Amino acid sequence: MLLAIDTATHRASIALHDGDALRGECTWEAANRHTVTLLPHIVEMLEETGITAADLSALAVCIGPGSYTGVRIGVAVAKGLATAHALPMVGMTTLEILVAAQPPDPRPLYALFGAGRRRVGYARFRWHQSAWQVETEVTLATWSEFSEVLSATGDAALVMGEIGAKGRAALAALGDAVEIPSPARHLRRAGFLADLAWARLREGEQGDAAQVNPVYAR
Repeated sequence: MLLAIDTATHRASIALHDGDALRGECTWEAANRHTVTLLPHIVEMLEETGITAADLSALAVCIGPGSYTGVRIGVAVAKGLATAHALPMVGMTTLEILVAAQPPDPRPLYALFGAGRRRVGYARFRWHQSAWQVETEVTLATWSEFSEVLSATGDAALVMGEIGAKGRAALAALGDAVEIPSPARHLRRAGFLADLAWARLREGEQGDAAQVNPVYAR
């Protein structure tokens, strides 16, 4: 049984996955309350599914980038559980988790996360063979700067992730050059984090918790 934890931004998510099925999942608006909401949600999910910490066989955690405090809380809790129960642990980035939920599309996909100070972090992905492949490093920008990047490419693009009212207004100005998918596709879910982690473990990754560290965009 794998427990997946994602507290990298103001939305938090956890999931329990037995390798074949998603046994439980919870996503909520944590805002700046990750510290006081994460453990109670984990305890509640374990109780509701009849699973105990002793039943866990692996951990997965979002390592960022995102909120400095949010990332550190999720990684610290996951490492604590992995160490206490001698479990393998897999770390995945914020944008890897987000794009894992997206269907194939020939257009470039720009995946976003809130970076604070009125900025977003983004990277560009393209569908190749059977998965989204990242093409750029994570970049921090204001909405105005990000809009200029999209305008300069001249290509129609998908944009998804944490897009507030200001972001939607900036993107709307680009017209048909940008598609913003339906709200459900913008949600970063721990169920997809769990899927990715199981795949890595089956491929032979050792899951050394000591090697899993937060990633911060600068």
